[in-house]
Amino acid sequence: MRATFALTLLLVCLSGILAEQPKLDTSVSQELVLGCLKENGVTPQDLADLQTGKVKAEDAKDNVKCSSQCILVKTGFMDSTGKLLTDKIKSYYEKTSFKDLIAKDLDRCSAVKGANACDTAFKILSCFQGAH
Repeated sequence: MRATFALTLLLVCLSGILAEQPKLDTSVSQELVLGCLKENGVTPQDLADLQTGKVKAEDAKDNVKCSSQCILVKTGFMDSTGKLLTDKIKSYYEKTSFKDLIAKDLDRCSAVKGANACDTAFKILSCFQGAH
């Protein structure tokens, strides 16, 4: 399944997370995600290649990885250096039914590091996806 981790999954997961944020409505969430994809030059073919497994997650292009970081930074879940802001994430989910699941995933995935901030963001999201 990790090989098929695609931005499609990222879009679904992050759009779901963002849609639940009180400060962001669904259109803003989608706009944020699509803006990060456009900003990083992610094409429909990039998404299709990841979704079909033609490109494995570990071989994802840098622009795909940087779109992950862009989304996490703009949602306030990561800083620009690639540090996951676990306290902010835990605080956000404090009063939800996801609280324990998020805490468990953060314990397991927050220490994941990549070659740079973009790679770290992508690997963290891959780690979260591998948990479910």
